[in-house]
Amino acid sequence: MADAHLRPASTRRLLLSGLAGGAAALAAPHLARAQGSAQGSGGRPLLLAVPFAPGGAVDIIARAVAEPMSAALGRPVVVDNRPGASGAIAAASVARAEPDGSTLFIATPGTSITAAFQPQLLPGDPRQFLAPVGRLATQTYVLTVTKGFPADDFAGLVAWVKARRGEFLLANTGQMTATRLAGELLALQLGTEITPVPYRGSGVVATDLLSGRVHGIFAQLSDALALLNQGAKLLAVSAKDRAPLLPDVPAIAETIPGFDVYSWNGLFAPAATPVPVLEELNAGLNKAISNEALRERFRADGVTFVPGPRQALAEILDKEIRGWMELKSKVRIDVG
Repeated sequence: MADAHLRPASTRRLLLSGLAGGAAALAAPHLARAQGSAQGSGGRPLLLAVPFAPGGAVDIIARAVAEPMSAALGRPVVVDNRPGASGAIAAASVARAEPDGSTLFIATPGTSITAAFQPQLLPGDPRQFLAPVGRLATQTYVLTVTKGFPADDFAGLVAWVKARRGEFLLANTGQMTATRLAGELLALQLGTEITPVPYRGSGVVATDLLSGRVHGIFAQLSDALALLNQGAKLLAVSAKDRAPLLPDVPAIAETIPGFDVYSWNGLFAPAATPVPVLEELNAGLNKAISNEALRERFRADGVTFVPGPRQALAEILDKEIRGWMELKSKVRIDVG
């Protein structure tokens, strides 16, 4: 849940509410040698390596999950922000950590994108140097256009972009993000061209979209709702199914079968972590994200927590890496 960051102040207050009480648990972690169990471990903290700076969507979710996960595992859970290199710094640090269940990496779409487009930034294939613990949360992107755009539905947009090859200006929050690559994939599937417009500041993206300087963006659902309230139009969701919060907004997959791009998070451990430890961590994570208070806190932002088996996360990572590599083989994409 980590690419578009247009979150409005009201949403930010929602996500941050109730987190201050967990701040005392955020002491500096220390590592120890491998143990046979993920629980207890002499009170040693479990470190969650977040590949983004504090205050972003992934960081907020990680800190919200830390408390119920700590209760489920019977040990402190610490959030450690390790931003940089498209998440590669955090991933590499966890790959080098002791495989004892004390250090986990929060993966995002950036993990699979980096593996496909910039593998030199990583210590290898993440499917080999990381072991899945479990899925955390998902959130769809919404193809959002400025209020003055001449189409009011996805079919109209398709007709417009096909008739005006390369004229549709699609903002994104960085060259190697799902918000950028979703546009490239859409253009490929439609047999046309869409011009990507990268931004560094999320506030500028919102300003330029609402003023009509760019035509659209794949925004995370929470951000799209804020833009809708300011006059933007929501034409389609990028995940394969419609979003419960937007039942009247179609999925792109209804027009382009198989189109399925969304924001996701999952926890990984070092590859050599013993399976019993991974299973205990999976059970603790699943219990934590099944907490109804946690789920309710994020429901209005379209965040869905997804407990399940470890293999489900492994399958997502593999599918995404293969999908982005296929896109790379068909479209020339500047990774700068």
